[in-house]
Amino acid sequence: MFLSNRFVLAPAAAAVLALSAGQAFAAAGQWDSAAAGFSGSGANAANPWISTPAAGSTYAEWNAIFGYPVDDTPDIAGAGKLTETTGSAFPTSGGNIYSISGAAAFRLDLAGAASGLYDVYLRVSTVGSSVADLATLNGQSATRVVTFSQAITGGFGGNEEESLWRWTVNASGPWVVNFNASGAHMSLDQVGFYAVAATPAVPEPGTWALMLAGLTAVAALKRRRPQA
Repeated sequence: MFLSNRFVLAPAAAAVLALSAGQAFAAAGQWDSAAAGFSGSGANAANPWISTPAAGSTYAEWNAIFGYPVDDTPDIAGAGKLTETTGSAFPTSGGNIYSISGAAAFRLDLAGAASGLYDVYLRVSTVGSSVADLATLNGQSATRVVTFSQAITGGFGGNEEESLWRWTVNASGPWVVNFNASGAHMSLDQVGFYAVAATPAVPEPGTWALMLAGLTAVAALKRRRPQA
């Protein structure tokens, strides 16, 4: 019997290496789908999710996350701080944050805007285990919508996913967002945040008709009221 001079990585170590090298996902640092009416998909990581942010909006996007536990330099637009809050993860050479032993948790801190009604979006790209369904904005919960999902092979398996949360809130001051992994083996690939003044809803034709009927009834009652 002889021993080969080749060595074999343990399964867990091999999976970490694959995730770190970016071999497990199709488009590291790139959005693969459109979301919330904005394209954000393209040939490279420099193609932003929001190509033209609205005046007065808050926008920040991380396509390569190298700061750990804090990355306070968004790759595209604005200023903000992305923090891994559990200390159970580590940065990979591919610009992801990965946890092998527990559910990593994250916090976004961004400057707020003037008081008013806002539509606020959180967009997250992950590999491996999924991100948890619930995220909070200033303590208010929302449930994610999966906008892209593709099975991956090798490593720990799972999917490459893009998730979107939306809030419509009356707010002022800073934005604070919290989200976390559903379990171990989630690799955080990208994060995008966008808060924009909400557009007032335009009443449907039926609503206009009801309003007109109500005003007509009020006017008729006034005409019938006896004079003092």
